[in-house]
Amino acid sequence: MRIRLPSLLLVALCGLAPAALGNLLHWSVWLWGFMSTVTASGSLLLVLTFLGSGHPRADPYGTEEPEPPAAPTEQPYQETRVIDAALPSAVDGYDFLFSATVWWRPAPDHTGRSDGASPALAVSAVVSRALEIVCRKQPGRASFARFFLEGELSVPLPDRSGRVMALAADATLTLAPADRERLRKLSDLRKDEEIWEYERQHERNKRRYLGDDVLQSAGSAVVWWLARHENEIEKAVDMIGPLAQIAAAANDEEVPELFRHLLVPPVGARSEATVGGPLWDAPGPGAEPFDREAEVGAADRLVLLMAAVGVKPDMDEYTVLVHRVVTSLEMAELYEAADEIRRALLPMSDQDDGAGEGEGPDADTGEGDTASRPFRDASHQPHRPTAPRAQNEDGDES
Repeated sequence: MRIRLPSLLLVALCGLAPAALGNLLHWSVWLWGFMSTVTASGSLLLVLTFLGSGHPRADPYGTEEPEPPAAPTEQPYQETRVIDAALPSAVDGYDFLFSATVWWRPAPDHTGRSDGASPALAVSAVVSRALEIVCRKQPGRASFARFFLEGELSVPLPDRSGRVMALAADATLTLAPADRERLRKLSDLRKDEEIWEYERQHERNKRRYLGDDVLQSAGSAVVWWLARHENEIEKAVDMIGPLAQIAAAANDEEVPELFRHLLVPPVGARSEATVGGPLWDAPGPGAEPFDREAEVGAADRLVLLMAAVGVKPDMDEYTVLVHRVVTSLEMAELYEAADEIRRALLPMSDQDDGAGEGEGPDADTGEGDTASRPFRDASHQPHRPTAPRAQNEDGDES
């Protein structure tokens, strides 16, 4: 509500009239001032009452601004649904399943012209916008793509014909269960292959390091071992032979002559108890080099075993253990190994005693001596080990 210029002039005239009249009639200043105030206030109150009553005066000069036209009332949004619409992803053969609630209403230029095609236009507009977004997304990123899709589709935009305004809410983006399982398996296989590739590369690096650096020669192998065992100098000396053998095998070469005396003793050697010499005899001059591919005999293996556990030839346990091994082999019908161990490791007196135990009532016929061991009958009993002879304090056998 605005007070026009004529109304202000009326209020001013009413306020000045008592002052002019009081001046002519010689009223006191207080009297005509009070009267001017009352008349001005009364006229202003009348003007405000008249303007507020809804009947404004007509502007004779036409200076009043026209009121703007009322805005047209917008139609409310209507709802429709999209359920499991297949949208292609960035990988061929893996489609997203898109579902959403579509809200639409006629465009402002087409208000009052909505028909049965409007919901279809709204759904088409929303699905087209979703397709442009998800066609560049990987199928394994469906959850991430869904959040991006919700933000883009929440803005109302017109369809291609401009007839409806459409937006989407509650959008979901998933994959078919079979596609999810395939992607999970592919992901596991890819991760396993990466791990296998790293392990293979690590193994190649280790082989290259050992072959080209550590085992390049016997000396480099010894230096490498000593660097890892700095406080085991004496053991490093014992490891020179094995390391030289390993280095030669790694390079497909023979062990250098300088280190051959430090290698594992020859296989064909006999123990001290048999030949009276050292545990292994070194090959004599002019002898052929030791063939490490030759088969190791049962007696040699037994000697190595007893030496490893600390059983020496001068101990009673040595003879007892050999007897037990021979007996066990004969009971298992392994007569060749038993004979080899008996001939190599048992004294002749023990062999004779063992042979005498097997003689029966028909020993005079000599059939038991000429019969071959593998073809002896079922009644034949294996040799029994003789008990170690007890010794008196003077060392004489009792």
